[in-house]
Amino acid sequence: MKFLVLSICVLAACGETSDPETGLCAGRPCRTSIASVAHWSSVSDVHAGNRCDFSEETKYIAPATAAAALQEVVFQDVKTHRFHHDFMTQVLPELFGGLPAQMYQAIVQRRATRQYWAGAIFRLRDASGAMTGWGFDVIIDPTSYTERLTEAEIAAIEALLETRFHMPLVYAPTTRDAIDDALSFVSLKKHMPRACQTVSCTNTAKDCVVIPAAVTLCGHFMEGRSAAVEHARKARLAAVPGAYELPRAAGTHSVSPLFGTGELGPARIAITPMPGNATYEVTGAGDYVTRTYTQSFRVGAQSLELTWQIQIPEAGGGFQLAEPHIQGNMAAIAALDSSLSYDDLISFESCAATNLDQWRVTGALPDGEGFTIDFRHVVPGAGSGPLFVTRGEVKLAGQTRTVDDYFRLVYAGEHHNWNNQYWVLFDTPITYAGHPVHGLWLDEEAYHSSLEAAWTLDANRQPLERLVVPSYVVEQLP
Repeated sequence: MKFLVLSICVLAACGETSDPETGLCAGRPCRTSIASVAHWSSVSDVHAGNRCDFSEETKYIAPATAAAALQEVVFQDVKTHRFHHDFMTQVLPELFGGLPAQMYQAIVQRRATRQYWAGAIFRLRDASGAMTGWGFDVIIDPTSYTERLTEAEIAAIEALLETRFHMPLVYAPTTRDAIDDALSFVSLKKHMPRACQTVSCTNTAKDCVVIPAAVTLCGHFMEGRSAAVEHARKARLAAVPGAYELPRAAGTHSVSPLFGTGELGPARIAITPMPGNATYEVTGAGDYVTRTYTQSFRVGAQSLELTWQIQIPEAGGGFQLAEPHIQGNMAAIAALDSSLSYDDLISFESCAATNLDQWRVTGALPDGEGFTIDFRHVVPGAGSGPLFVTRGEVKLAGQTRTVDDYFRLVYAGEHHNWNNQYWVLFDTPITYAGHPVHGLWLDEEAYHSSLEAAWTLDANRQPLERLVVPSYVVEQLP
């Protein structure tokens, strides 16, 4: 009985307060031990990703070798410092001051040079919303198969964390590779993700799509197209909130339209739904059923037909069309004028893409100027990985342009994300070399992420000057 009461008090706060740190983290935004929900709350924040089974999160750093300068497990306050590198260099400067980002990757992500383990700890919740404990993941170099951790390594990390984290803790993998590897683990207790996009339908005799609130889909890059085509095919489309019943019986059915208006291309031409219902076709039987939704639109003088194969459990049920649950779980393909050309297709997916890893391009220009491009990406095991640009900043000729407008951030790439091209298009031009500059074009090498050339762009997105770029780095953010 005493154990039961203690467990309940660990999962609920039971009125505790967070006692102050007295060691390394005294007066700093971190803790060296977590033994209560109050301790947890002092360094955690709302989960920033797309996992519905995670409610809150913090991050940790722990020694991986006896030679590491830091020999304590430290839990950082992610409300103050979201990224490991920022926390290490700004909160613990006596240990990590001036640490370059590349060196951070070496001492944290790579087995041969690792000095520290680092990752996140998440508060876990079940489908009813009840808190069930905590789970941790581990950061590794995502580009190398040999860096993937063994079950024994993860068990050792858990044992190390549990010397300072005195709450129910299990392994909770977050990347595709880590989740796949964890499926074969036999001894380690683990928490696996659940299908957050699946919901119950009010009418259990029918399937459904539930759109609880306004949500917008964005066109994503499709491999093998030029930057100009990618720019022309950037599009947004709004889903209309509501609960939509879908027939379960085989056949072609008339159903209420799920999507409303949108806009296409740099001119932001209006996308308008055609009058009338959409169609919904159910084919197949038994363990394999295909459910295809089709809706028609007008875009200026052109037609646009959207097709979405809705992923519903084979036994029936509902799909929740909402962020973050659509991320990685839906892609609706739309074709202009019924064209079969790749250049005329739009892949409508999440406008947030927070399920993808955070990456950054950083380039130096002369006189202390430069540029950064932030994007979301997953390195592919085969083919091309999704890549979604979220922000660009360019400092040139003493002027700065920051761009976070979806329509002004362009990525194009070939198979395997080779020959990457980035455009950052300014809302107002920069005066450079005596004339207006309307954007920046980065042209990477054919088969790796090294810069081949950087150009300024004119109003028609044509190259002007080739820029000197002494330093160019592409890195995953911690």
